[in-house]
Parts: sequence; C-alpha cells; structure tokens
Amino acid sequence: MKKTPPNDRDETTGKGKVLVVDDDGLQRGEIVDFLTRQGLDVSVADNGFAAFHEIKSSRPRVVIMDMKMPGLDGLHVSRLVKNLEHPPRIILVSGYPEYIYRAHTEDAEIFAVLEKPVPLAALVRFVNDALKQPDD
Repeated sequence: MKKTPPNDRDETTGKGKVLVVDDDGLQRGEIVDFLTRQGLDVSVADNGFAAFHEIKSSRPRVVIMDMKMPGLDGLHVSRLVKNLEHPPRIILVSGYPEYIYRAHTEDAEIFAVLEKPVPLAALVRFVNDALKQPDD
C-alpha cells in the first residue's frame, strides 16, 4: 500500500508547519513571535501530552520542544513520535546541562539540541535546515 504524503506544507507560504512546546509561556511566546515574523506557520502546546496530541493530529514538520516539563517531558515525547508514520524533526531546548547530555546519549532521533536561553538566529537556521530535509 502506498503511503500518502502528509499535508505538512502551508499552501500560502510553501513553508512547513512548526510546533513550539514549552511550559514557560514567556519563552514559548518569544519563540513563536520570532518564527512567525520569519514567515513560518507556527502552532503551540504547553505540555508534553498536548504536544503528542498536536503532533499526531496536525503533523508538523518540525517540533521545538522544551526538555523539562511536568508530566511528559520533551525527551519522552521524542521517543514516542519517532515511531509515527511521518515523524517530525525534533529540536530540543533546555537550560539544564544534565538534560542536554541525556538528549545526546539516548536513542530518540533528535535533529538538534539547543541550550536556553535559545539563540533565536541559530534556532531559525536549524528550523529551516530541518524543513529542507526530505520526508522519510
């Protein structure tokens, strides 16, 4: 059976969907505002459970996700979504060195890991690089 490609492109801009997940509203808002000004189609979630639901329902191409969140953390969500039919590229962010270390050592197929505070110019480069990657 042939796989149908996901509807992951915004027809008006030609750019892919990006999901920003962070329980810190100020950090989340700063990233969303910046990426929106870059012309990206951005949606949000404020926890890992909402992120997993949003990833399954709207199939974003890229997910920028905080690693340390109550309940379902970013690394756990990353491990869950890697088995989906069309997994997104995951960019994890954290202000905790031990979480950054875990992201590099666990098998979660992470596209990139950035330290908080997130350098927005670097973040948008990673997002654009992830959007250019061919679908699996």
